[in-house]
Amino acid sequence: MAQSRISAIVSSCSENGEDSSSLDSLPNDVVAGILLRLPAQFLHNSASNVSRKWGEISESQCFINSHLLTHLSECEFLIQDTNKVQSINARDLKLEETDLGTKFHGRISGSSDGVLLFNKSSGSVMDFYVANPVTMQILKLPSLKSTCMISSHCSNIARVSSTGEIKVIRLGRDSLIGMYKWYVLTLGKEMHWRKISNNAPKECDPASYLSFVQSLSVNGVVYWTNSSWITDPSVFAMDLCHETAYHLKVPGECHGQYWTLVQMGKEICCMNCGKDVEMKVWKLNDLHINEWILIKSIRFSSEISLLRGNFCVPLTWLDLEVLVLSVYVGARNVVVAYNVNKGECRMLKIDDVARHTIFLHTNSLIRF
Repeated sequence: MAQSRISAIVSSCSENGEDSSSLDSLPNDVVAGILLRLPAQFLHNSASNVSRKWGEISESQCFINSHLLTHLSECEFLIQDTNKVQSINARDLKLEETDLGTKFHGRISGSSDGVLLFNKSSGSVMDFYVANPVTMQILKLPSLKSTCMISSHCSNIARVSSTGEIKVIRLGRDSLIGMYKWYVLTLGKEMHWRKISNNAPKECDPASYLSFVQSLSVNGVVYWTNSSWITDPSVFAMDLCHETAYHLKVPGECHGQYWTLVQMGKEICCMNCGKDVEMKVWKLNDLHINEWILIKSIRFSSEISLLRGNFCVPLTWLDLEVLVLSVYVGARNVVVAYNVNKGECRMLKIDDVARHTIFLHTNSLIRF
Protein backbone atom coordinates (compact mmCIF):
# COMPACT_ATOMS: atom_id res chain seq x y z
CA MET A 1 0.00 0.00 0.00
CA ALA A 2 2.75 2.46 0.96
CA GLN A 3 4.83 1.68 -2.10
CA SER A 4 1.82 2.09 -4.40
CA ARG A 5 1.18 5.58 -3.00
CA ILE A 6 4.69 6.79 -3.76
CA SER A 7 4.71 5.00 -7.11
CA ALA A 8 1.49 6.79 -8.04
CA ILE A 9 3.08 10.16 -7.29
CA VAL A 10 6.21 9.34 -9.29
CA SER A 11 4.12 7.98 -12.18
CA SER A 12 2.04 11.14 -12.21
CA CYS A 13 5.20 13.23 -12.57
CA SER A 14 6.45 11.01 -15.40
CA GLU A 15 3.18 11.25 -17.30
CA ASN A 16 3.45 15.04 -17.18
CA GLY A 17 6.97 14.94 -18.57
CA GLU A 18 8.58 15.67 -15.21
CA ASP A 19 11.31 13.76 -13.42
CA SER A 20 11.25 12.85 -9.73
CA SER A 21 13.38 15.90 -8.86
CA SER A 22 10.29 18.05 -9.45
CA LEU A 23 8.94 16.57 -6.24
CA ASP A 24 11.43 18.83 -4.46
CA SER A 25 9.24 21.79 -5.44
CA LEU A 26 6.46 20.63 -3.12
CA PRO A 27 6.24 22.58 0.17
CA ASN A 28 7.92 20.87 3.11
CA ASP A 29 4.69 20.56 5.09
CA VAL A 30 3.00 18.81 2.15
CA VAL A 31 5.90 16.37 1.80
CA ALA A 32 5.94 15.70 5.55
CA GLY A 33 2.18 15.09 5.50
CA ILE A 34 2.62 12.48 2.78
CA LEU A 35 5.58 10.77 4.43
CA LEU A 36 3.89 10.60 7.83
CA ARG A 37 1.34 8.21 6.32
CA LEU A 38 3.97 5.72 5.16
CA PRO A 39 5.50 2.82 7.15
CA ALA A 40 8.92 3.25 8.75
CA GLN A 41 10.42 0.31 6.84
CA PHE A 42 9.47 1.74 3.45
CA LEU A 43 10.71 5.23 4.34
CA HIS A 44 14.06 3.86 5.44
CA ASN A 45 14.47 1.80 2.26
CA SER A 46 13.04 4.10 -0.40
CA ALA A 47 12.29 7.73 0.53
CA SER A 48 15.72 9.06 -0.49
CA ASN A 49 15.44 7.22 -3.82
CA VAL A 50 12.27 9.11 -4.70
CA SER A 51 13.56 12.60 -3.95
CA ARG A 52 16.48 14.19 -2.14
CA LYS A 53 14.10 16.42 -0.19
CA TRP A 54 12.00 13.41 0.80
CA GLY A 55 15.10 11.68 2.09
CA GLU A 56 16.24 14.72 4.07
CA ILE A 57 12.83 15.23 5.68
CA SER A 58 12.43 11.55 6.58
CA GLU A 59 15.83 11.62 8.29
CA SER A 60 15.20 14.77 10.36
CA GLN A 61 14.75 14.25 14.10
CA CYS A 62 11.56 16.31 14.18
CA PHE A 63 9.97 14.11 11.49
CA ILE A 64 11.18 10.89 13.15
CA ASN A 65 9.49 11.90 16.42
CA SER A 66 6.25 12.88 14.65
CA HIS A 67 6.24 9.65 12.64
CA LEU A 68 6.61 7.59 15.81
CA LEU A 69 3.64 9.31 17.47
CA THR A 70 1.54 8.94 14.32
CA HIS A 71 2.10 5.18 14.14
CA LEU A 72 1.91 4.25 17.84
CA SER A 73 -1.39 2.45 17.30
CA GLU A 74 0.18 0.27 14.58
CA CYS A 75 2.15 -1.73 17.11
CA GLU A 76 3.27 -5.33 17.13
CA PHE A 77 2.91 -7.85 19.90
CA LEU A 78 6.28 -9.68 19.99
CA ILE A 79 6.43 -13.14 21.55
CA GLN A 80 9.85 -14.43 22.57
CA ASP A 81 10.09 -18.21 22.31
CA THR A 82 13.16 -20.35 22.97
CA ASN A 83 14.53 -20.18 19.45
CA LYS A 84 12.26 -17.74 17.62
CA VAL A 85 10.36 -14.47 17.85
CA GLN A 86 6.79 -14.28 16.57
CA SER A 87 4.67 -11.18 16.08
CA ILE A 88 1.00 -10.24 15.95
CA ASN A 89 0.16 -6.86 14.43
CA ALA A 90 -2.70 -4.72 15.66
CA ARG A 91 -4.30 -4.33 12.24
CA ASP A 92 -5.26 -7.90 11.31
CA LEU A 93 -4.11 -9.93 14.37
CA LYS A 94 -2.17 -12.20 12.03
CA LEU A 95 0.56 -14.34 13.60
CA GLU A 96 3.88 -14.26 11.77
CA GLU A 97 7.35 -15.55 12.50
CA THR A 98 9.96 -12.78 12.40
CA ASP A 99 13.65 -12.92 11.56
CA LEU A 100 14.63 -11.11 14.77
CA GLY A 101 15.93 -14.33 16.30
CA THR A 102 18.42 -14.82 13.46
CA LYS A 103 19.38 -11.20 12.75
CA PHE A 104 20.19 -10.19 16.31
CA HIS A 105 22.07 -11.68 19.23
CA GLY A 106 20.32 -13.31 22.18
CA ARG A 107 16.87 -12.81 23.67
CA ILE A 108 14.75 -9.68 23.90
CA SER A 109 14.90 -7.88 27.27
CA GLY A 110 12.86 -4.79 26.42
CA SER A 111 11.42 -2.46 23.79
CA SER A 112 11.04 1.31 23.67
CA ASP A 113 9.97 3.51 20.73
CA GLY A 114 11.08 0.96 18.13
CA VAL A 115 14.44 0.14 19.73
CA LEU A 116 14.98 -3.35 21.19
CA LEU A 117 17.32 -4.50 23.96
CA PHE A 118 18.78 -8.00 23.57
CA ASN A 119 20.79 -10.02 26.07
CA LYS A 120 23.02 -13.04 25.62
CA SER A 121 24.70 -15.01 28.40
CA SER A 122 28.32 -16.03 28.01
CA GLY A 123 29.58 -17.87 31.07
CA SER A 124 29.19 -15.54 34.05
CA VAL A 125 28.86 -12.47 31.80
CA MET A 126 25.64 -11.19 30.25
CA ASP A 127 26.20 -9.20 27.07
CA PHE A 128 23.68 -6.58 25.94
CA TYR A 129 22.91 -5.34 22.43
CA VAL A 130 20.65 -2.50 21.29
CA ALA A 131 19.10 -2.71 17.82
CA ASN A 132 16.51 -1.08 15.59
CA PRO A 133 15.02 -3.79 13.31
CA VAL A 134 13.95 -1.17 10.73
CA THR A 135 17.28 0.62 10.23
CA MET A 136 19.30 -2.49 11.16
CA GLN A 137 21.47 -0.35 13.42
CA ILE A 138 22.98 -2.53 16.15
CA LEU A 139 25.27 -1.67 19.03
CA LYS A 140 26.97 -3.94 21.55
CA LEU A 141 27.11 -2.36 25.01
CA PRO A 142 30.22 -2.42 27.21
CA SER A 143 30.42 -5.25 29.74
CA LEU A 144 29.74 -4.66 33.39
CA LYS A 145 32.67 -6.73 34.63
CA SER A 146 32.39 -5.98 38.33
CA THR A 147 29.03 -7.68 38.67
CA CYS A 148 27.73 -11.20 38.73
CA MET A 149 25.17 -12.33 36.16
CA ILE A 150 21.66 -11.11 36.99
CA SER A 151 18.34 -12.23 35.53
CA SER A 152 17.53 -10.46 32.26
CA HIS A 153 14.18 -9.43 33.77
CA CYS A 154 16.16 -6.95 35.87
CA SER A 155 17.17 -5.02 32.75
CA ASN A 156 15.29 -2.87 30.26
CA ILE A 157 15.57 0.04 27.84
CA ALA A 158 13.78 3.39 27.79
CA ARG A 159 13.76 6.35 25.44
CA VAL A 160 13.21 9.71 27.12
CA SER A 161 10.94 11.56 24.70
CA SER A 162 11.74 15.03 26.09
CA THR A 163 15.46 14.68 25.36
CA GLY A 164 15.61 11.85 22.82
CA GLU A 165 18.11 10.01 25.03
CA ILE A 166 18.02 6.21 25.04
CA LYS A 167 19.05 4.62 28.33
CA VAL A 168 19.58 1.03 29.40
CA ILE A 169 19.14 0.03 33.03
CA ARG A 170 20.22 -3.19 34.71
CA LEU A 171 20.68 -4.62 38.17
CA GLY A 172 24.17 -5.73 39.17
CA ARG A 173 26.10 -6.84 42.22
CA ASP A 174 29.06 -4.69 43.19
CA SER A 175 31.74 -7.29 43.95
CA LEU A 176 33.72 -4.86 46.12
CA ILE A 177 30.98 -4.24 48.67
CA GLY A 178 28.76 -7.25 48.00
CA MET A 179 25.64 -5.15 47.42
CA TYR A 180 23.20 -4.93 44.54
CA LYS A 181 23.06 -1.64 42.65
CA TRP A 182 21.20 -0.17 39.71
CA TYR A 183 23.41 0.71 36.74
CA VAL A 184 22.44 2.91 33.80
CA LEU A 185 24.07 3.59 30.43
CA THR A 186 23.18 6.40 28.00
CA LEU A 187 23.63 5.46 24.35
CA GLY A 188 25.93 7.58 22.21
CA LYS A 189 26.87 9.94 25.01
CA GLU A 190 28.87 8.29 27.74
CA MET A 191 28.76 4.63 26.73
CA HIS A 192 29.77 3.47 30.18
CA TRP A 193 27.76 2.10 33.08
CA ARG A 194 27.06 4.44 36.00
CA LYS A 195 25.71 3.55 39.41
CA ILE A 196 22.47 5.34 40.17
CA SER A 197 22.91 7.32 43.38
CA ASN A 198 21.27 5.78 46.41
CA ASN A 199 18.49 8.34 46.83
CA ALA A 200 15.66 5.84 46.60
CA PRO A 201 13.11 5.05 49.32
CA LYS A 202 13.96 2.16 51.63
CA GLU A 203 11.35 0.04 49.85
CA CYS A 204 13.36 0.40 46.61
CA ASP A 205 16.42 -1.49 47.87
CA PRO A 206 17.63 -3.34 44.72
CA ALA A 207 18.20 -6.56 46.67
CA SER A 208 14.44 -6.72 47.26
CA TYR A 209 13.75 -7.09 43.54
CA LEU A 210 15.89 -10.06 42.54
CA SER A 211 12.70 -12.05 41.91
CA PHE A 212 11.39 -9.65 39.25
CA VAL A 213 9.69 -11.44 36.37
CA GLN A 214 7.72 -8.59 34.80
CA SER A 215 9.24 -5.40 33.42
CA LEU A 216 7.54 -2.75 31.28
CA SER A 217 9.12 0.32 29.67
CA VAL A 218 6.59 3.08 29.03
CA ASN A 219 7.30 6.71 28.15
CA GLY A 220 10.78 6.87 29.70
CA VAL A 221 9.91 4.98 32.89
CA VAL A 222 10.57 1.30 33.62
CA TYR A 223 8.11 -0.51 35.91
CA TRP A 224 8.67 -3.82 37.69
CA THR A 225 6.46 -6.24 39.61
CA ASN A 226 7.43 -9.65 40.95
CA SER A 227 4.82 -11.75 39.17
CA SER A 228 2.36 -11.79 36.29
CA TRP A 229 -0.72 -11.40 38.46
CA ILE A 230 -0.23 -10.87 42.15
CA THR A 231 -1.84 -9.80 45.40
CA ASP A 232 1.19 -7.80 46.56
CA PRO A 233 0.19 -4.17 45.80
CA SER A 234 3.76 -2.91 45.25
CA VAL A 235 5.28 -1.58 42.03
CA PHE A 236 8.87 -0.41 41.60
CA ALA A 237 9.40 2.36 39.02
CA MET A 238 12.57 3.98 37.71
CA ASP A 239 12.19 7.31 35.93
CA LEU A 240 15.18 7.27 33.59
CA CYS A 241 14.81 10.94 32.67
CA HIS A 242 15.75 12.00 36.20
CA GLU A 243 17.17 8.59 37.21
CA THR A 244 14.92 8.54 40.26
CA ALA A 245 13.30 5.48 41.86
CA TYR A 246 9.72 5.28 43.13
CA HIS A 247 7.86 2.75 45.23
CA LEU A 248 4.21 2.73 44.14
CA LYS A 249 1.03 1.12 45.37
CA VAL A 250 -1.63 0.01 42.92
CA PRO A 251 -5.21 1.36 43.29
CA GLY A 252 -6.82 0.45 46.61
CA GLU A 253 -9.54 -1.57 44.92
CA CYS A 254 -6.85 -4.01 43.72
CA HIS A 255 -5.38 -4.64 47.17
CA GLY A 256 -5.94 -8.26 48.14
CA GLN A 257 -6.96 -9.13 44.58
CA TYR A 258 -5.15 -10.35 41.50
CA TRP A 259 -3.93 -7.56 39.24
CA THR A 260 -1.32 -6.85 36.58
CA LEU A 261 0.35 -3.93 34.82
CA VAL A 262 -0.35 -3.46 31.11
CA GLN A 263 0.82 -0.99 28.51
CA MET A 264 -1.70 1.14 26.62
CA GLY A 265 0.14 3.26 24.06
CA LYS A 266 2.19 5.80 26.02
CA GLU A 267 0.41 5.01 29.29
CA ILE A 268 0.98 2.44 32.03
CA CYS A 269 -2.21 0.95 33.41
CA CYS A 270 -3.20 -1.37 36.23
CA MET A 271 -5.95 -3.95 35.65
CA ASN A 272 -7.61 -6.43 37.96
CA CYS A 273 -8.01 -10.01 36.76
CA GLY A 274 -9.78 -13.22 37.72
CA LYS A 275 -12.95 -15.20 37.01
CA ASP A 276 -16.17 -13.46 36.01
CA VAL A 277 -14.92 -10.08 37.17
CA GLU A 278 -15.64 -6.65 35.79
CA MET A 279 -12.20 -5.65 34.58
CA LYS A 280 -11.26 -2.11 35.43
CA VAL A 281 -8.46 -0.06 33.90
CA TRP A 282 -6.63 2.51 36.01
CA LYS A 283 -4.12 4.85 34.36
CA LEU A 284 -1.14 6.09 36.35
CA ASN A 285 -1.92 9.80 36.19
CA ASP A 286 0.98 11.10 38.30
CA LEU A 287 4.04 9.00 39.07
CA HIS A 288 5.36 11.42 41.69
CA ILE A 289 2.30 11.30 43.96
CA ASN A 290 1.17 7.75 43.10
CA GLU A 291 -2.13 8.94 41.60
CA TRP A 292 -4.24 6.47 39.59
CA ILE A 293 -7.48 7.33 37.80
CA LEU A 294 -10.14 4.92 36.55
CA ILE A 295 -10.52 5.29 32.77
CA LYS A 296 -12.44 2.20 31.68
CA SER A 297 -14.57 -0.70 32.93
CA ILE A 298 -14.97 -3.86 30.86
CA ARG A 299 -17.74 -6.43 31.06
CA PHE A 300 -17.29 -9.37 28.73
CA SER A 301 -20.19 -10.17 26.45
CA SER A 302 -22.33 -12.99 27.86
CA GLU A 303 -22.31 -14.55 24.38
CA ILE A 304 -18.57 -15.31 24.61
CA SER A 305 -18.48 -18.49 26.68
CA LEU A 306 -14.67 -18.68 26.62
CA LEU A 307 -14.40 -15.57 28.79
CA ARG A 308 -17.07 -16.64 31.26
CA GLY A 309 -16.09 -18.80 34.22
CA ASN A 310 -12.39 -18.89 33.30
CA PHE A 311 -9.50 -16.99 34.86
CA CYS A 312 -8.53 -14.10 32.54
CA VAL A 313 -5.24 -12.20 32.75
CA PRO A 314 -4.67 -9.06 30.61
CA LEU A 315 -1.40 -9.14 28.66
CA THR A 316 -1.36 -5.89 26.70
CA TRP A 317 -3.40 -3.44 24.64
CA LEU A 318 -2.73 -3.51 20.91
CA ASP A 319 -4.57 -0.21 20.59
CA LEU A 320 -7.26 1.57 22.58
CA GLU A 321 -9.84 -1.03 21.52
CA VAL A 322 -8.15 -4.44 21.41
CA LEU A 323 -7.10 -6.11 24.66
CA VAL A 324 -4.98 -9.27 24.51
CA LEU A 325 -5.82 -11.75 27.27
CA SER A 326 -4.46 -15.03 28.54
CA VAL A 327 -7.42 -17.24 29.46
CA TYR A 328 -6.90 -20.26 31.71
CA VAL A 329 -9.15 -23.09 30.52
CA GLY A 330 -8.67 -26.11 32.74
CA ALA A 331 -5.02 -27.21 32.68
CA ARG A 332 -4.12 -25.09 29.65
CA ASN A 333 -4.46 -21.51 28.62
CA VAL A 334 -5.28 -19.78 25.37
CA VAL A 335 -4.53 -16.28 24.13
CA VAL A 336 -7.37 -14.17 22.76
CA ALA A 337 -7.86 -10.66 21.41
CA TYR A 338 -11.00 -8.95 22.73
CA ASN A 339 -12.42 -5.82 21.08
CA VAL A 340 -13.90 -3.94 24.02
CA ASN A 341 -16.02 -1.64 21.85
CA LYS A 342 -17.54 -4.31 19.62
CA GLY A 343 -17.65 -7.10 22.21
CA GLU A 344 -15.92 -9.44 19.77
CA CYS A 345 -13.40 -12.12 20.71
CA ARG A 346 -10.83 -13.80 18.48
CA MET A 347 -8.63 -16.70 19.53
CA LEU A 348 -4.98 -16.27 18.54
CA LYS A 349 -3.19 -19.36 17.31
CA ILE A 350 -0.22 -19.17 19.62
CA ASP A 351 1.01 -21.41 22.39
CA ASP A 352 0.91 -20.56 26.07
CA VAL A 353 2.98 -17.43 26.75
CA ALA A 354 4.58 -16.19 29.93
CA ARG A 355 4.06 -12.54 30.81
CA HIS A 356 7.78 -11.76 30.72
CA THR A 357 8.23 -13.12 27.17
CA ILE A 358 5.95 -10.61 25.41
CA PHE A 359 6.80 -7.11 24.28
CA LEU A 360 4.81 -4.29 22.68
CA HIS A 361 6.85 -2.91 19.79
CA THR A 362 6.34 -0.11 17.26
CA ASN A 363 8.49 0.15 14.14
CA SER A 364 10.30 3.48 14.04
CA LEU A 365 13.18 5.38 12.43
CA ILE A 366 14.82 6.20 15.78
CA ARG A 367 18.62 6.32 15.61
CA PHE A 368 21.18 6.09 18.38
